[in-house]
Amino acid sequence: MELTKLGWNAELNQQFAPHHAKGLVPARVAVEDKHFFRVWTAEAELLAQVTGKSIHEAHRSNAKLPKVGDWVAIRLVPNEEKAVIQAILPRRTQLSRKMTGHGATEHILATNIDTAFMVTAADMSFDPVCLQQMLVVAHESGARPVVVLNKIDLCDDLEAKLATATRVAGGASVLAACALTGRGVKKLSELIKPGDTAVFIGTSGVGKSSLINRLYGEDIQATVEVRTNDAKGRHTTSWREMIFLPQGGVVIDTPGMREFHIWIASEGSKQTFPEIEALSPRCRFRDCTHTKENKCAVLEAVAAGTLPRERYDSFLKLQLEIRFLREAEKRAAWQDRKKSDRVGRRGRNTG
Repeated sequence: MELTKLGWNAELNQQFAPHHAKGLVPARVAVEDKHFFRVWTAEAELLAQVTGKSIHEAHRSNAKLPKVGDWVAIRLVPNEEKAVIQAILPRRTQLSRKMTGHGATEHILATNIDTAFMVTAADMSFDPVCLQQMLVVAHESGARPVVVLNKIDLCDDLEAKLATATRVAGGASVLAACALTGRGVKKLSELIKPGDTAVFIGTSGVGKSSLINRLYGEDIQATVEVRTNDAKGRHTTSWREMIFLPQGGVVIDTPGMREFHIWIASEGSKQTFPEIEALSPRCRFRDCTHTKENKCAVLEAVAAGTLPRERYDSFLKLQLEIRFLREAEKRAAWQDRKKSDRVGRRGRNTG
């Protein structure tokens, strides 16, 4: 397979030059399973591992380990379909969320992506709050966010759901689709050009794998029925996996999540609430928090009814969550410094 079909370009070629001089080969990570990976080269699909040094350096955060979508430099194992990953090329975009139950720990879902499809279902599981969190993560990644309202065949109030999704999406595109009938899938396909990389994210049971099957043209991803009593889905995809589409481009399927927690965001927050960002320059204070300041354009818009109270409350909740994550990250960094100092003193005393 030509690497350009996987997204290889002149910039990557330049970045890889020092590794090429060492006899290494470029590859892209297609599947991640702990410390084992499946990588694609121009010649073959190989089983790859990272070095022991890489595992040691990633003791606090596995963000330093290869992720699905990464371009890596590998050393081939002679006479075997195996390789050792020696280096990771700089990530152009990076989709991350907070790892559930691990304090302030980053969990990278996919890298080097062009489009992030945030899939939500139009059935009784429709959750605007979760959709908003996915939008923040998508905007922060640097990829183009697209909202996909799937399972429209199960919706009696489609126009209302589309209106809500559009309001939450801010400036992001919103597409209605049905993986079962194929409605809307052509528009989805048109957004994935040859050489592009798209990722599908969403909670369990929203139909990510079913949409990918439709895009591919046959069932390559396992799917299960959701429970009819509460529209709750079960995890079908158990790991992140990159799939090459026959028409060109690649898609990354991700496991469905029961919860979706944002990672630390800055630009993602602004782009998720463009109407508040547009009002901010009119505030009296440059560092206005839009909570209690005099002559705050955002508060004035809420009072006048031109900015919906619901959007304003969602904005405040997001800012609170971001502040919590930043404080947690500072505490974790401080604890790491204390641990390093103790190890250093212990080493000097024993020496």
